[in-house]
Amino acid sequence: EQARRGVEDDCLTAPFDGAVTSLTAVPGQTVGTGPIIRIASTQDLLARIYLDETDADKATLGNRVHLTLDAYPDLLLEGEIVIVEPALDFVDGTPVVVIWVDLPDTPEVAVLPGMTVEAEVVADEALGALLVPIQALHELDAGSYAVFVVQEDGTLLLTPVTPGLRDYANVQILSGLQAGDVVSTGTVETR
Repeated sequence: EQARRGVEDDCLTAPFDGAVTSLTAVPGQTVGTGPIIRIASTQDLLARIYLDETDADKATLGNRVHLTLDAYPDLLLEGEIVIVEPALDFVDGTPVVVIWVDLPDTPEVAVLPGMTVEAEVVADEALGALLVPIQALHELDAGSYAVFVVQEDGTLLLTPVTPGLRDYANVQILSGLQAGDVVSTGTVETR
């Protein structure tokens, strides 16, 4: 009975299914408290993503994430945020929000733990939206916007608009313009 218990006490059991990827000890070696075995899960993989703290508002559970693995640059994967760590971390002295994204199963390629991935978080989305270049939008007063619409005779008409989503290049127009309207992105002097 003592021998059986001794064997049971000498067995290491991983808390999850996976593959041993590193073993830094040999039988009979005395080891300390540092890690000697590395086990990686090969199923239900997660990608650890670092977001700048200014993008913390995009770190929302369920937000979709477009992923591109450096090893497979032509393969676009889509996952979603499943974990948002509750405290900032630091990468090279820069504060970051750490999120974890589920990686979909990819039978066409082998995704290995430790691969490098590029990620784009989809915080908001507007399909079939009317867009104008961000340079065309002019703020008249706080919360009041307009664009200059080019008329058939070449003159410009200041037209109030309601902007929606925007990025660094474009702004969605919710009202005030029609598809096909031509807007000016140049500098305009008004009297």
